[in-house]
Amino acid sequence: MREDTRASIKEAAVRLFHKNGFHGTSVRDIAKEARVNISLISYYFGGKRALFELLVTDFFEGYIVTIEQSIHLDNNDAAAAIESVFWNVLQYQQSCHLLARMVHREMTLDSVLVREVMSTYLQKEKYFLESLLKKGMAEGNFKRQPLDLLIVQVRNMMILPFTSPQYLRELFQLLPSDANFMLRYMKHVTVWLKTLLGMSANQKEPVGLSLF
Repeated sequence: MREDTRASIKEAAVRLFHKNGFHGTSVRDIAKEARVNISLISYYFGGKRALFELLVTDFFEGYIVTIEQSIHLDNNDAAAAIESVFWNVLQYQQSCHLLARMVHREMTLDSVLVREVMSTYLQKEKYFLESLLKKGMAEGNFKRQPLDLLIVQVRNMMILPFTSPQYLRELFQLLPSDANFMLRYMKHVTVWLKTLLGMSANQKEPVGLSLF
């Protein structure tokens, strides 16, 4: 029962923070949405701010684990690994798309929380992407180009559906939460990566992309 209550509060908080933002959401709103006593927010999480920060760190914990596991699956093949990272990270974000949007929006601000995330989780993300791209270049599988700009391009494509969902929805009627959209997007990304990195056309595709 305790874990069910905690989960209900977290799910309610994600919906409200996503819709109304941190400052537009009150503890009372969260308690009402979760159908729990307002005192349980403080009891389980220590208040609204602590709950919000927990949701952000929960997201990035899963995000980094997804990248690590994807790299280990194709440890000896940088080309397959970078595509696996893309595919699995996109699926991870889609599985919690409201939380992903909430977190990516928060990361556009300058705050203590954002700086902490930058120095921990995003530093790890940079390390993993940098290592993969360096490996591919050293082995001659990727063309040599400015590493900093390449990482920025690769990362932005990896999170774009969840940083700009309203743009996609209003202008193109595309929904990042839709499985068909994600398959189309990843098919395009696979071609884009091959062009960007100078990968050969016969590079194997990661598991899950055989649908194309």
